[in-house]
Amino acid sequence: MEKTKKNEGKLFESDFQKSIDIEKILVKRFNDNAASFGGSNNTRFTSTNECDYELFDPESRTLYFLELKSTLSSLTFWREDFDGKSFNIKRNQILGLSKFSKYENTVCGLVINFRSKELNDTFFVYIDEFVKYTNQLNKKSINYNDVIKMSPIKVQCNKKITRYKYDIDKFINETKK
Repeated sequence: MEKTKKNEGKLFESDFQKSIDIEKILVKRFNDNAASFGGSNNTRFTSTNECDYELFDPESRTLYFLELKSTLSSLTFWREDFDGKSFNIKRNQILGLSKFSKYENTVCGLVINFRSKELNDTFFVYIDEFVKYTNQLNKKSINYNDVIKMSPIKVQCNKKITRYKYDIDKFINETKK
C-alpha cells in the first residue's frame, strides 16, 4: 500500500503548534469545517473560520488570532475589487482578523512560511499592515519580497532532523514591543 504524503501546509501548522509551550500559552486550533459538499467524487471543503489559531498569553494578557500559510513562492489574496472565489488568503480570514484587531490586547495577523530545499523563512505580518500594503498592489498575490515590505516579525526556527521547531516565546515577546 502506498503511503500518502502529508500536505506541507498541514506539516507547517503541526510544527508550529508543537513549538508552543502549553504550560505558558493557551492554544486553540480551530477545526477546519466542511462548508460545501458536492456529491459523488466531487467533494470540496471550504473553511469559514476567521483564522487557524487562537493563543492566549496570560503574562501579558494578550489574545492572538493567527492564520498560518505556507508556500513555495506566492499566495493569492482576496480583495473586494477582485473577481473569483478561490484565494489562498480568503475573504473571511482578512475580514475576521481585521475585526478582531480592533480590540485591546489582541494581536492579529498572518504567519507566512516560505519553504524550499534551501529556505525556511517564516514571518508574522499584522493584519492591518497586510491590508494596507495589499490595497496598493496591482496584482492578486504576494511573494517573499512583498512580505518583507510589510514590516514583518521574523519567527525564528531550528531544523530538528526533518521538521522545524519555531521560537514562539521570542515571537510573543517581539509582538509586545
